[in-house]
Amino acid sequence: MARPDHKPTAAQRRRVEIAAGGGMSHEGIAQALKIDPKTLRKHYAVELASGANLKRMQVLESLFSQARKGSTSAARAYLAHAPEFEPIAEPAKDEEAKPEPKLGKKEQANRDAVGAEAGTGWDDLLPKGVTPIRKTA
Repeated sequence: MARPDHKPTAAQRRRVEIAAGGGMSHEGIAQALKIDPKTLRKHYAVELASGANLKRMQVLESLFSQARKGSTSAARAYLAHAPEFEPIAEPAKDEEAKPEPKLGKKEQANRDAVGAEAGTGWDDLLPKGVTPIRKTA
């Protein structure tokens, strides 16, 4: 006699989202639910794919709310997450395949020298808007 088909409940779906959001492996989630990893991937594909992002957003929203109420530890935790930005528009097709030309040693050194003083304590010694340029000859 064959096993009955797995029917996920709302509670199981929430548990999978929470586990995925916490970084648990698919094998670990399947073991905790006492199902096969293939069954997990078949019946909980949406929760595995977007559950982590959904739960992380909920945690960030909660941290932000607590930070606004004056919790400094929540503010630190919220600000510890570095933002990730994705480009909004894709580059034009003719711009995609153009690699940047390789610079010579002197040209690269000149580019690297611009703004190199920032954050070193020397940045206030140079006039603003003036960039040091080495001779290339």
